[in-house]
Amino acid sequence: MTERSKPSKPSGKRHAEPERDRGAPRGASSALAPREPRQRRAFSTLGGPIELGGEGASARTLGKLLDVDAGLARALTHGFHSYAGRMHPTIARGGVAAFSARGDLVVDPFCGSGTVLVEAMAAGRRALGVDASPLGVAIARARTTLLGADGRARLEREAAAIAEESGERARKRRRPELPAWARGELARFHAHVLFELLGLRQLVLATPDDDVGHALRLCLSSLLVKFMKAGPEAPRDGETKRIARGVPSRMLADRAAELARGLAALEARTPEGTEAPRVLLGDARKLDAVGTGAATLVLSSPPYAGTYDYAELHDVRFTWLDLPRARFRETQLGARTGAAGAFARAWREAQQRWIGEIARALRPGGHALLVVGDGIVDGRVEDAPEGVASAAAPRGLEPVARASQGRAIHDARVRAVYGERPRREHLLLLRKAC
Repeated sequence: MTERSKPSKPSGKRHAEPERDRGAPRGASSALAPREPRQRRAFSTLGGPIELGGEGASARTLGKLLDVDAGLARALTHGFHSYAGRMHPTIARGGVAAFSARGDLVVDPFCGSGTVLVEAMAAGRRALGVDASPLGVAIARARTTLLGADGRARLEREAAAIAEESGERARKRRRPELPAWARGELARFHAHVLFELLGLRQLVLATPDDDVGHALRLCLSSLLVKFMKAGPEAPRDGETKRIARGVPSRMLADRAAELARGLAALEARTPEGTEAPRVLLGDARKLDAVGTGAATLVLSSPPYAGTYDYAELHDVRFTWLDLPRARFRETQLGARTGAAGAFARAWREAQQRWIGEIARALRPGGHALLVVGDGIVDGRVEDAPEGVASAAAPRGLEPVARASQGRAIHDARVRAVYGERPRREHLLLLRKAC
């Protein structure tokens, strides 16, 4: 029989999307394949069911995590600063609750902008996040540094003062000097917007580089994409993006107020005595900061094969925050770069290494909950559960359950590879052997 429940809400995650079920995956991933009779959940707006496989109770838990609560997308500090491919807070919150207890160590080796760290902190867990991106680490730190009432008040006060001064300069057309690094930015921003943003940047960088100053810098970063000529918020063909003078300045103050509210909510929700998460710049293939057997739960969304080039996606933010990017370009995983065959070898080697580090970090009986998506390796479809299971089994990580769900394909390059086959995104639950 088919198991059905209420329609699921759309996932807010912008990752890879699903592939039609073709029966049990081959080889080592067969333990994650749906068992007969297949269990399905209705899927209302994105099309296609949620398929559950593996241990029944665990699989149903994973299925519930994909029934996301749209209201959580802006809860706590989740609404602050967009970031490509971030995990939906419903998955992070539910995963932390289901597979760890208060005081346990939760590790996210691909922490990105810190969604897992926020939810682990709010649930009273110790948390450690690692990411190769200096931008991701900077955002995660801003989202998990509570500041206290005085710090939040200062954040709003300084942002309001900066916004007032910058807006006045913009309205009077008092332009700052165009620095050499920003000359190319006229291709990304209209001239009056560029000069207002440069004025904002000048004032923000003049603040002390402490926790509040760090938050102000990330408030500026959060505005940039919105005011670009092109990008996700660009107007449709034939339309012109009209941005009045003073609007970017007002938005800086709005973002600071939003972050302050989110931090206040996070502080109120975090149990007394909970340690602040550690957020480190590093490589998931070598988790030196995590002791062997120290983690109860690894909860993460590793990069999807051949899907995102994070350094390119966030180029404007790296530029405006003057963040180092050369090392990140070398260490980021999954970017569609390299000659035919070379990417496949690099992808497999990297996958084996970070999965090996997860296995080392987990205590016996601990769990890894991974959000993975089918990708593209050397022009061919990558079955994510099969790849993970193949690398995990030799390292003592036993597949427990999975939940898989369809995702629409918007990229023409990806659509050409998949043809009529949809893509899937998966929650994979693995257990460290005792």
